[in-house]
Amino acid sequence: MKKTITYLITTQVLILASVASLLFSSCIIVHPDDEIIVEKKSTTAVSTTTSTPTVDTYNITCKNMTHFVVTDWCVKKDNIVTYANSGSNRAIRPDGGEDMITDLPEGYYKIYFSFEDDYQLNPDDYFSSDSVYLNQDVTYCLYQRNSTYTVECRSAGLTPELYLLGSDGSEITLVK
Repeated sequence: MKKTITYLITTQVLILASVASLLFSSCIIVHPDDEIIVEKKSTTAVSTTTSTPTVDTYNITCKNMTHFVVTDWCVKKDNIVTYANSGSNRAIRPDGGEDMITDLPEGYYKIYFSFEDDYQLNPDDYFSSDSVYLNQDVTYCLYQRNSTYTVECRSAGLTPELYLLGSDGSEITLVK
């Protein structure tokens, strides 16, 4: 039994010595008098933030130079997205009243005007322009070619001949 215990102890010591030698064979032991040189590398800061490109936006101002109240107006981009100042009808008073639609991205727009006094307007209640390309702030003055248009003309189903004069020099006829 003594031989077995001695054999086990000897075997365990050998195993521990083997493990210790394996562990320490991969270690570097540095003497305190050895000089350690650390190479400094320059680092450049790399920005990880991405900036979103800014999109230029423009404004369309409309001045009503007619004698009629514009009961609603809006612009429609690429005949898809409608821009207006609010979700409800936006009126422009007659004889010099004005309103503005802001923050419009560059592109093609149609301008729509209604003079109908209904609470719920329908698409056929609007006059519209041809497509105009917006790449700058512009002011359009709404004029009537025939000043003899009256309430009686409206009740007879006649429509006034309306057009826009733009601050960019354009003249745009409106159609119903």
